[in-house]
Order: sequence, then structure tokens, then C-alpha cells
Amino acid sequence: MADRLRELRELYWLHRSDPFPRVAVLVERMRAVERLIESKLGAPLVGKRMLEIGPGQRLPQMSCFALKNNIVGVDKDVILQKLTVVGLWEVFRANGLTRMLKTLGRKALRTDAKFWRELARYLQVKRIPRLRVLRMDASSIDLPHSSFDCVVSFALFEHLAAPEAVMREVRRLLKRGGVAYIALHLYTSETGSHDPRVFSGNRADLPYWAHLRPAYQAKVRPNAYLNRIRLADWRRLFEREWPGVEFVYHKSRDGRLISDLKKLRDQGEISEYGDDELLTVDLIAIWRKPLAS
Repeated sequence: MADRLRELRELYWLHRSDPFPRVAVLVERMRAVERLIESKLGAPLVGKRMLEIGPGQRLPQMSCFALKNNIVGVDKDVILQKLTVVGLWEVFRANGLTRMLKTLGRKALRTDAKFWRELARYLQVKRIPRLRVLRMDASSIDLPHSSFDCVVSFALFEHLAAPEAVMREVRRLLKRGGVAYIALHLYTSETGSHDPRVFSGNRADLPYWAHLRPAYQAKVRPNAYLNRIRLADWRRLFEREWPGVEFVYHKSRDGRLISDLKKLRDQGEISEYGDDELLTVDLIAIWRKPLAS
């Protein structure tokens, strides 16, 4: 319980800040994603049938795509868009006490409402449309074959026990010529532990790459299941399931991080990991389903 309370405190500090910078970063990132998808699709991403796998509680990416496309999400969690007693009870039954408390905290503190208002203002719309999210397991999605022009996922695949099963579902659900865009957060990156302290900045005595250093691993408190798949293994998985897949690497440009990595190298630490693994934060896999079988 003490660990959970500390986690809630870190998340509070993370979400209480001014939403404008976070909204601006989100929108610009989604515009870049849109351009990349359009380059593979060969057409504007407008009026398309889209699926997001694992959109999360705040539905930020879905909100951006929903203004010009017909998008649906699938998630194992209960996604509560409006605070109700019945809804909170469903979150508790499905997702447990910690998730329920996180949801209640965000709604009660109105951090979600502030975020959505700022997002609507930034996108120059009166309001963000209500979004449709189906509660389903991503490895067995009860939707017809070839249903979507585009399938996207952000920061989900690192939490999957069997990501290859979800890759096969994406392949099944895409129309021929459709595009999949998967962004995942690498476990071997500095923030790959998903300890809330590394995101909030209140990391105290938690050093860089603590989750990869035996002397500090006991201090790390991940807030979710992590499959710990490494960069080369991700590449092999995607290439096997989606022949012709292409990769984009989002690497850290933090000079202090790069300097500290050199010091760790000089001390003989984390030598089993390459620089690409340690400095790549997000791996992007983008694939266009062939027009012919």
C-alpha cells in the first residue's frame, strides 16, 4: 500500500502541471505520425476507418484522429470518460483498486477536464467528440477481417505478454493496402522501467538505468507489467509477422544522459547493452499490408 500511495503522489505531480505544453507536444507528435502514415498509405488520413489498440484512460491519440476519421479503440481496461459511481465500480471490478484510485484522482482534481479543454482549444474545435472504446483482449479482437484502413498503437506493446499474437490480429484486421503504426517504449531505455518517478522528475536516489543495474534494481518500482523484450528481438518479431516492415528510432538527445552513459561505460557497467538500446526511447514499426496475398 505504501508503494501504491507513493505512485499516486508521483502521478499527481506529473499531471498537476500546466496542460498546455503537454497538449502542444501531443498534437505536434500526432501530426508527425499522420504524415508518416499518409506517406505509406498514399492518401490523406481523412475519412478512414481506424483502430487504436490500448488507447489508455485519457484517450489522447484517439482524440486527435477522431476529428477527421472514424476511429474505435480496444482496451482490456474499463475506460471511464465521465465520472459516475457506477463507472468507478466497474473500473474497480475490472482493473483493481489502484486503477480506480488513479481514475478518481484525475477526475476529482479535474486534470482530465483541463487536458481535454486545452486539447479542444489547441485543435480549434468546440469540443472533443465522445469516443468509442470496446473492452477486448488485443490478442483476440472480436471484429471482422479487413475492417480498417489504419491500425495504431502507442506505448502498449511493451506491456504485452505475447505481442506476436497482437501483431497477427493487426495483420488480420487491416484491409489490403492498409497501414499499421506501432510505437513502443523500449525497456532498455533510461525510462523503460516505467517507475513513475523517472517521468515526474522526483527520482530522488534512483540513478540512470537503475532497472538494468543489479545494485539498484531493488529500488525500482514499475507501475505495470513489462515484457522486457530487447531491441533486436523486437525487430525479429516484427519482421517475422510483417515482412517488409520499416523502423524509425526516437533517440534521446539529452547531453547529460549521454555523458553519464560514458561514465558508466568507463566503470564497466551495463556493458551487455549497446548504445542503440540504451539511448533509443521509442521504437516505431510501420507497415503497409500488401495489396496481393
